[in-house]
Amino acid sequence: KARIIHGQLAAARKLAEETGLDPDDVAQPYLDLINDLYRDEWQFAQLADEDRTLTFSQREGYDPLPKPLQLGELPGEARTAIWNVVSEHMESSGYEHQLNMIDWNDVVVDPREEPPLDPWNVILWDVHVYHDNLARDEWSTKRVGPRMRNRIERGPFNRVFDLIEFVMRHDHCPPEFVTNLSDVFRHFQLAYIIDPGPPPTIFPATTAEDGNELKRNLAELGTSGLVGCATHLRNASKYINDGDSAASIRESIHAVEFVAREITDPAATLGKALHLLEQQGVLRHKALKGALSQLYGWTSSKETGIRHALPKEGGADITIDEALFMLGACASFASYLWRRHKAAPAE
Repeated sequence: KARIIHGQLAAARKLAEETGLDPDDVAQPYLDLINDLYRDEWQFAQLADEDRTLTFSQREGYDPLPKPLQLGELPGEARTAIWNVVSEHMESSGYEHQLNMIDWNDVVVDPREEPPLDPWNVILWDVHVYHDNLARDEWSTKRVGPRMRNRIERGPFNRVFDLIEFVMRHDHCPPEFVTNLSDVFRHFQLAYIIDPGPPPTIFPATTAEDGNELKRNLAELGTSGLVGCATHLRNASKYINDGDSAASIRESIHAVEFVAREITDPAATLGKALHLLEQQGVLRHKALKGALSQLYGWTSSKETGIRHALPKEGGADITIDEALFMLGACASFASYLWRRHKAAPAE
């Protein structure tokens, strides 16, 4: 139902722009319908979806219901499922067949130089040489797979994500691999999502709703050609995964600055750009501009040390909660600014 209303909303806004009407005024009835839909029916739809994923014992109370996972959690079952995806794709490419037919232990050669080209041979070679930074003469086709499995099953969660991001972003990685891993993340209710990109990136998202909203904003920014903005948001996600909340917030703010400068002045600070956006009619509500200015001021203050990289003992205690909030808020705000900018000439 929401998809249908969103389609009608997009058509109504386009018609309003073509006829000189205010798109926001035309859109309001559709937005009210969407709000009513989520208020009245979302809970029932969510319960129906959850019920289909529960086992008989969970539905009947014999086993406890699954709890949403927290950031930093990567349970053993999910690790095994991730390895199964890797293993399945290796087998389907013929990699396992090569291992059974040829003893590669003493062969030290870039697989690109040995036809026929096998994509997973190339991927694993690049994992060995460029991701793990190991010597070429330590390469062994029979050992690199088990080493990858051991890392996925036993390594720190962020190192597992580093590894699978490297593989997902590889030139020879099939798109189905990214899709299959996304299904694993969803099935085990990890507190992360995989945005297909490009490039594919693992983002923190503590709820499915947050994840879907973040994906939508990233897709909109990407299709609008705002590559720099999307890159800052991906960097913000990486810093969250690495536990550096202040650096993540800096990258989130840079994402908004990028879009604001694209619209106004490439040399402007975010504070100046917000003022210019108000003058241009992109930011029409003073209260909204004020709230955003205060948020920018918080990140720029000496007390937080976020934008000025104060020594750790001199800054405020910035937690993962603030970093997560800023990632979602800045992605939404950057997308909002660009939509308002594109609509402004018709108003």
